[in-house]
Order: sequence, then C-alpha cells, then structure tokens
Amino acid sequence: MKEIKNKWLELIIVLAAPLLSVIDVFIINVAIPTIKKGIHATDGEMQLVIAGYLLGYAAFLITGGRAGDHFGRKKVFFWGMFAFTVASCLCGLSQTALQLNLTRLLQGLSASFMVPQTIAFIQVLFTDTRERAKAFGLYGITLGTAAVIGQVLGGYLSDTHWIIEGWRLVFFINLPIGIITLLAAHKYVTETAKHQNTKFDYTGILILTLALFSLIYPLIQGLAAVEFRAAGPIGFAFYLFHL
Repeated sequence: MKEIKNKWLELIIVLAAPLLSVIDVFIINVAIPTIKKGIHATDGEMQLVIAGYLLGYAAFLITGGRAGDHFGRKKVFFWGMFAFTVASCLCGLSQTALQLNLTRLLQGLSASFMVPQTIAFIQVLFTDTRERAKAFGLYGITLGTAAVIGQVLGGYLSDTHWIIEGWRLVFFINLPIGIITLLAAHKYVTETAKHQNTKFDYTGILILTLALFSLIYPLIQGLAAVEFRAAGPIGFAFYLFHL
C-alpha cells in the first residue's frame, strides 16, 4: 500500500514539469501588452519572447529525454526544474528586450530537459496497463489545466501592481512552485536505472537549433520591420512579399 501511495505521489511531483512549461506559454500570450510597455520592446522583439521559449524547448526536447536515460531521470528532472526556476527569475529581472529573449531561450531549454522525464517516469512507475492509462490521463488533464491557469494568471498578474511591476510577477510565480517541487523531488522521487551506453547527437542539435533560428528570426524581424534592417535575405524577401 505504501508503494502505491509513493508511486502516485511521485507522479504528482513530476507533473509539475508539464504544468509549469505549459503555463509559461499561455501566461505570456496574455501578458504581452504589459511586458511590451514595461521593457519598451518592439512587436518583433515581443514575438521573439514567445518564439525563443519554443525554440529552446523544441530543439533540445529529444536531447532532454536522452539525458534522462544517461544520467538518471530524477537527476535530470531536478536540475532541469532548478534551471527553469532560475531562468524564470532572470526573466522577471530583465531590463531590456534582449535580456528577456535570452532568458526565455534558457527557460525553454531547461523545460526541454525536465518535461520528458515526466513521461519516462510514467513508463517506469506504472507497469500495469490500467494504472498507466490513468497516469497518462492525469498528464493530459495537467496540460489542459495549465493552459487555463496560464491565461487566468497572465491577465490577473499583469494588472497587479505590488512592490514590483505586475508583468514581472508573471515570471516570479514560478519561484515558489519550483522550490516546493525541488524539495519534494529530492525527498520523495526515486532515481531510475541509468543507460550510459546512449550517445548524444551534438552535431544534430547544433544544426537543428541554427536551422530553426535562421528560419524564425528573419521571418519575425522581416514582418515587424518598418525600415530595412539586418534580418537577412529571407526576412527581406518575406517583408517585400507582404507589402
């Protein structure tokens, strides 16, 4: 009975990863006008705030899953959550659009390491077919709930002005959740078996990241530019096409 309780407790803890990762997509969408005003950003720079997060997340997602197999899923989950929490605080402390874009990229990158561990833990913890189906059901519910919570918090916190600007609370909200999750993971989550014969495709990661950045950045800057800026030939052509 104790094993069953611990198993579901571990699931609840690791579900914090998809919860926070999805919240930070939708919470920004709602808070964009306030953030734009707070850091005096352009439309293109604000689009990069969203795209940078998704770029870091998408480019390293497979690597994050492979890292869990190689180093241990608890360890990768823990340090991924730690990095995500720190990156969230850095986002809240940003003074310029460039700082925010860089820290959002770091936030997405750290999310790509912590989120795959949740699915891996479900596979390891729940060998029974019915229990595994319930666990994946909770995973899906978490994603849907996170989308709703993100939009509600984005609207509420961006209009809230305490000691600091309201839009900064959009990022700082991850701090208490991250700390609680780290403490709970350290105490209750058990480490899984390591498969250190796995290899990392560093060249593939580099090519994919550069390719995505080379596609996304010129498109965003090309559309947002009022004058011809150094967005590259693709962005320039795309801008002319939409004139």
